[in-house]
Amino acid sequence: MKNNILKSIAVTSIHLIFLANPSVGSSTYTPCPNSCSGNGKCTTWGVCECFTGFSFDAAPDCSLRNCPLGPAWSDSATADDVAHNFAECSNRGKCDRNTGQCSCDAMFEGSACERLACPNDCSGRGRCLSAKALARMEDPGVLRKASGGCTSTEVCSDAGCTSRNYGACSEVNVYETPWEADQFFGCLCDAGYAGYDCSVRTCVRGDDPLSTSQVNDVQLLECQADFGTFTLSFKRESTAPISVDASVSDVTDAINALSSLEGQQPKVAVSWTGGVSTVCIASGNNIQVTFLQDFGDLPLLIPDGTNLGQTSGVDPPLLTAQKVVTGDKESDICSSHGTCDEDKGICQCLDDWMTSDGYGNAGTRGDCGHRSTGTTSTCPGEPACLGHGTCLGPPTYRCDCESGRSGPDCSLIDCPTGKSWFSFPTAANAAHSDGECSDMGICNRNTGQCECASGFEGAACQYLTCQQDCLGNGECQSMATLAGSNEVNGVPTPYTYGSDPNNSLTWDSDQVFGCFCSDNFEGYNCNLKSCPKGDDPNTQHQDNEIHQLSCTDSNDAGSFELSFRGQSVSVTATNTAADLETALNGLSVIEEVSISYNDPSIYVGAPSLDPDALQICRASEGLIDIEFKSPTGNVPQMDISNLVGIDGALTIITTRDGTKEYITCSGRGICDHTSGLCKCFPGFASSDGQGNLGSRRDCGARNPYAYGT
Repeated sequence: MKNNILKSIAVTSIHLIFLANPSVGSSTYTPCPNSCSGNGKCTTWGVCECFTGFSFDAAPDCSLRNCPLGPAWSDSATADDVAHNFAECSNRGKCDRNTGQCSCDAMFEGSACERLACPNDCSGRGRCLSAKALARMEDPGVLRKASGGCTSTEVCSDAGCTSRNYGACSEVNVYETPWEADQFFGCLCDAGYAGYDCSVRTCVRGDDPLSTSQVNDVQLLECQADFGTFTLSFKRESTAPISVDASVSDVTDAINALSSLEGQQPKVAVSWTGGVSTVCIASGNNIQVTFLQDFGDLPLLIPDGTNLGQTSGVDPPLLTAQKVVTGDKESDICSSHGTCDEDKGICQCLDDWMTSDGYGNAGTRGDCGHRSTGTTSTCPGEPACLGHGTCLGPPTYRCDCESGRSGPDCSLIDCPTGKSWFSFPTAANAAHSDGECSDMGICNRNTGQCECASGFEGAACQYLTCQQDCLGNGECQSMATLAGSNEVNGVPTPYTYGSDPNNSLTWDSDQVFGCFCSDNFEGYNCNLKSCPKGDDPNTQHQDNEIHQLSCTDSNDAGSFELSFRGQSVSVTATNTAADLETALNGLSVIEEVSISYNDPSIYVGAPSLDPDALQICRASEGLIDIEFKSPTGNVPQMDISNLVGIDGALTIITTRDGTKEYITCSGRGICDHTSGLCKCFPGFASSDGQGNLGSRRDCGARNPYAYGT
C-alpha cells in the first residue's frame, strides 16, 4: 500500500516538523533509543533486544509491554482448515501497552480474553462450564441405552471377569481437540431451568392419556454377590449405597429418593421372583425396575458394583443393567394438553384439563394429563388447531401442526434453528448439532423470533459477530471468507476453512466472524491507524531487492502482464524501462521501484544503439533490473502471466534478495495509532526510504540537525 507522501514539503520543512513533534524518551543520545528503557539490552547497530514481556514491534525502545496471547477467536487461516492461531488478547480485546493487560470486549474474559463468559452468570441457576467440562457432564445412561446396556461385556476386563471396570459404563463422549474446547463457556442449568442463561423455567412432562396401548420403560438389573454394597445412577444422580441383603422395599426407596426422577411417588416399582428375599445372591438375582412417572425411552440406570464381593470364589461379583422394555409413552410438555408458562414454570392447561397422576386420573404431577369434566371429541382451538394444523381425530384428537407451529392447538410459533453454540457432543470431539436459536437465544413463541445473547446475531443467533462492525474501517467476514482473503508477505494466498461439512473441527466456518481491515488500518477490530514502514537507517551493509526481467521477442508484437502482491500492469514488447517504471510505481502495493538496463551501455541518449535497444523485449534478449526502494526487505518475486505473441523466452528471477528491514517507523520511532503518525526518537527524522531525508514520515533517516550537528 502506498504511504501518504507529501512531496510538496521542502526538506527544511520536514526537519522542522519532526523536531517540533515531541520525541519519545530522553533528548540525550545513546547507542540504543532511550537505553532500551531499562527493559532490554542494546545490540549491534543500536537495536534493542527487549526482555520478555516488552514489545519491540510496539516500541523499539522497549518502553511498551506485550499482552498475553490466546487462541484467536477469529483470524485468517494459515493453511487449509488451520486457524485460531495464538494472538494478543485472543483478537477479542485491546492491549494496554503501559500495563501489559488486556481490556476484553463484552462477553469475553480471562487474562488473554480467551474465554467466552457465561451469559448473565447463568442467572444463578446453573453451572458455568467449558465445552470440554460440559462433555464430561453428559448422562452416560443415554449412551448406554443405545449400545445395549451395561453388561458383562462392558464391565469385565478379562474372560473370567476376575477384574472389573464399572467406569466403562460411565464413559461419555470427550470434547478436547476442537479449538474452542477450553474457550467456549456456557451454562449447564439446574433442574427446572433452561435457556442459554438458565433464565427460562421448564414445565413438567407427561403422557397423553388419550393415547392407548403404550408401555412404561422397564430395565433389568442382575446382582451376583453375597456381601458388600452397590449404587445405581439415573441422569448422573447416584443412590445411597444399597446393601446386598436389601429387600424389595429397600431398593424401591433408594431409587425413589432420586431427585432426577420426575412425578409423584411412587416413581418406580421394583420386583424380583424366585422366592429370593435379598437383592443380591451368589448365583445372581434378576431385578426388574419399572419407571412409573418418567415416560418414553429413558436413559439406562448405571450400575456400580465396585464394592460387591463373593465369599464362594466360584462366580465373580457382578452387577449389570440393560433395557428389557423400551417405553413408548409420550413425554410431552404439559402432557400435550397445555402450554408452559416459561416465566413461572407452570402448565397453563386447556379448558377442562388439569394436573394428573400420570395415568389420566387426578393427581399432583403438575401436568395437564387429567380431563376434569366431559369427554374429548374435537381437537383444541377454534377453528380446530387454529387453522395451522390437521386434526388427527379419535382417539387422541391431537393436532398435527404445520411446519413452524407447535403446541397442543398449534398456537405457538417455532423459532429458527442453527448449529448449537454449546451442547453435548454427538460423538467424540463432535458437537454443535442444531438447536433452537442455536442455543444462544430465547425463543419468543408469540412472534417466532429469537432474542439473542449479546454479541450474537442472525435469525437463529447463529453468528458471533465483529465488535462495532469493524468501526467502519474494515469488513466483517466469516472464518471461511477470512481464509480466502489471506495474504502471505502481501501476496494473496487463499486457503479454505470448513469446505468439508463433515469436518467437526471447522464447525465455526460460517458462524464466527472477524475483521478484515482496509488499507492503513490494523488491529483485531480495525481500531488502529497504521504508520509508515521503512528501513532502519542504523543497520548497515544491507541491500534492496532486485528482480531481473528477461524478454526475447523478434516481431515487437507481444504483450504480457507483470504482477506484484495481487496487482498487475500490462506490458508490451515495445515498452521501455521508463514506461514499466512508471506503470509499476502506479500500483498501490509499490511505493517506488527503480528500473535500469542490465547492460550499462544502454541508456537514453547513448550513441549507436540498436533500434530496439531501449525496449523491454528485444530480438537479441532484453534484460532489465527492477530495484525495490520501497517496500524494502525480502519482497515476493514478481509473476508473469497472460502472455500473448511473445515468440522467445520470457522470465523473471530474483538476482538479489532484499536484506533491509521494512518495519513500523523504521524501528526508530513509536507509532501513534490514533493519528497514524510516527513519533521519532531523538536523532531520527522522515526519510526517502533509502536513509536520506525525505517526506515518508517514517523516522528512516538520521537527522543531521539534531544535537546541534
